[in-house]
Amino acid sequence: MNSELDVYTAVIAISDPGACVAARHLVVQHERFETVREVTNAVMAIDACEILKPDLLLIAEDSPGLRGSEVLGEIRHVSPYTQVILLATYDATYLHNSEHAFVSASLSVPDSISDALDSVSEALDDPTHESVPERRRADRRIKQDWTKVFAERRTSVGRRTEEFH
Repeated sequence: MNSELDVYTAVIAISDPGACVAARHLVVQHERFETVREVTNAVMAIDACEILKPDLLLIAEDSPGLRGSEVLGEIRHVSPYTQVILLATYDATYLHNSEHAFVSASLSVPDSISDALDSVSEALDDPTHESVPERRRADRRIKQDWTKVFAERRTSVGRRTEEFH
């Protein structure tokens, strides 16, 4: 690997163990990204991004509980500079309309993930690149206002922390 190139951090949020191993392998194989955390659902991905502020988040759309696309606005809020690759199990064409994802790819087409990783590393290398334009925090197409849910969650965590001090 060229020592002049930066190595970027990545969080993988995929519930299926086999798919997670495949995604991890592709990230390691790319050599520009280092996996710093693996989580099994979208809510844990929010926490990981808030704490670690990774350069990249690979998140599966079919995450248990909340779909990956349902939490992208919140991830964008807690870690605005994190690039997001939204992963579909088979066909990623329906994910292309997700406004908070940098790119979408399919787990069944490894080349699409490799191409997505190339695109993200190029974007991270270019400081003038705007990853995702400023967007509304809540996507109005989502049935429930998850922004309020996560705001309440953050507030309750703060209250619990104060109780211990």
